[in-house]
Amino acid sequence: MQKAKSPNEIDVIVGGNVRRIRNLVGMSQETLGLKLGLTFQQVQKYEKGSNRISASKLIAMTKALGCSIDQLFDGVDKGTAMVTVPHHTPAAMKVAANFDKIASPAQRDAVAKLIASMAKDEAFRPSLVAAE
Repeated sequence: MQKAKSPNEIDVIVGGNVRRIRNLVGMSQETLGLKLGLTFQQVQKYEKGSNRISASKLIAMTKALGCSIDQLFDGVDKGTAMVTVPHHTPAAMKVAANFDKIASPAQRDAVAKLIASMAKDEAFRPSLVAAE
């Protein structure tokens, strides 16, 4: 019996980034598929990394998702080909999805500073707050 070939690590990272960005912009797999001339099942396979995305399809994805090619390769150390997997919680994804919708640059800056301040403040760390 032949063992099924597992997806390439980098293909999994790129596919995960496609899924993450697609979700951030609020696009369904069906809509992305329509923009790319694909079925949603093909988009699913790309997002799982089980199908490799060709260079021309990567460029089409950047246009459809409104992102850069570098964003699709986020987590891949291009210098050493080492893969690092960024982890984003659902709450972080919601913050990121809504952050760019804030019209005022001053308000975006204030929110960014607030989050950075809270992240540094031990009182806001869940493990410390729960211990009290």
